[in-house]
Amino acid sequence: MNANAKVLKHSGQTRTMHWLHLIVCILLALTGIGFYWDINWINNLFGGPANASIVHRWSAVIFVLGPLLYILFNFERFSRFVDTISNFTKDDFGWIKTMGGYIPFIKVDEVPPQDKYNAGQKVLGGLIIIGCLLMIITGFPMWVWRGVVAPGFLAFCYNIHFWTSIILILLVLGHFFLAAIHPKSRVEFSAMMIDGYVDADITAEHNEKWYATLKEVE
Repeated sequence: MNANAKVLKHSGQTRTMHWLHLIVCILLALTGIGFYWDINWINNLFGGPANASIVHRWSAVIFVLGPLLYILFNFERFSRFVDTISNFTKDDFGWIKTMGGYIPFIKVDEVPPQDKYNAGQKVLGGLIIIGCLLMIITGFPMWVWRGVVAPGFLAFCYNIHFWTSIILILLVLGHFFLAAIHPKSRVEFSAMMIDGYVDADITAEHNEKWYATLKEVE
């Protein structure tokens, strides 16, 4: 195998979608935190609480429309992604047991072979999808129907929206650490956010099952 060989892991449209969602999620997190806890300096970044609220709401529209358009034009790719993250094998449970060798105090003799996404990424992907659906289901009644729905239901939506957002923020921070900072997995940042490619030898080691299915290495 060529020492400089690379494999394409993420297409241009996927990387664009990732960038779009990242930017929108940062805006949603900042504006949400700003007006939930009435943090003036955050609100002032957007011209005050009223403007922060507007940015939050229209960022939410992009948050919904972006993935919908991506799924519409890449339905087969999205279907493969969902099929992959929802398919847990014995090797995936073995990866979770060892945490992929990422945690120093867990002794690991051998990490089980993984698909295009390892077991941790599969769990993250599922949680992100569920979390995003909860944010959408609870968020739009808070905006569009707040004057119509019962106060009790509105309060319920606020609570679910708040706690789901906290969990999502923590998941994204953990994802960022592993994808961009952790020495064993930070190659993922370049693959998802820049050129889409990963070194073939790294892919063969970390995504052995998926690598075996590739017909050629560029």
